[in-house]
Amino acid sequence: MSRVLHLALCVALLAQIVWAQAPPAKSISPLIGVYLDFDHIPESVPVDVMKRAVEGLLKPSGITLAWRSTRENQGTESFSGLAVLRFKGRCDIGSPLPASDFGTLGEIDALALTEVSHGAVLPYTEVECDQVRKALSYLRPGAGPLQREQALGLALGRVVAHELYHILANSAGHAAVGLAKASELLRDLVSPRDLPFDEATSHAIQNRFHPEE
Repeated sequence: MSRVLHLALCVALLAQIVWAQAPPAKSISPLIGVYLDFDHIPESVPVDVMKRAVEGLLKPSGITLAWRSTRENQGTESFSGLAVLRFKGRCDIGSPLPASDFGTLGEIDALALTEVSHGAVLPYTEVECDQVRKALSYLRPGAGPLQREQALGLALGRVVAHELYHILANSAGHAAVGLAKASELLRDLVSPRDLPFDEATSHAIQNRFHPEE
């Protein structure tokens, strides 16, 4: 599918997700509608872990996420911002896949791609689940199904949070440290150690919705 067609689909989808009323006041924590669309419906564990991971990573930015399904959208809710995430491939533990490194915004082999048009970051991301699953190769031998599902959810959460940074901060740039770096090793995506955004990145997202006077 060409990038032109991707953009056309993005515009058509966002046109269906309309604001029912004015966005919430600035004094209220910005509510971001995050719409999910899966090629194949995944198990609940990876998705639940992914959501919790993303919420935790974005908490310092002072925003609140409202998770929705694109297939259930009625265009009746009000949000301060929107993001549409399409998950391609299979977002389940399946069979182990060969491992490779984390890509960056705009690369063909990246784990996720967020559209950019004329310097503006569009609120549309495609997540390559089959690529993200390669991170499971770095789990310890003997990891059980539940541990693998939780690790996949953590990896997906970190990838999604990285792409949401681009969308929410409206920036195609990357940080020198933290999760907003241009690249991460796959083994780090499933590591139990913290992999947070740096303070400047969190501030960039926050400032987008609460500009400094």
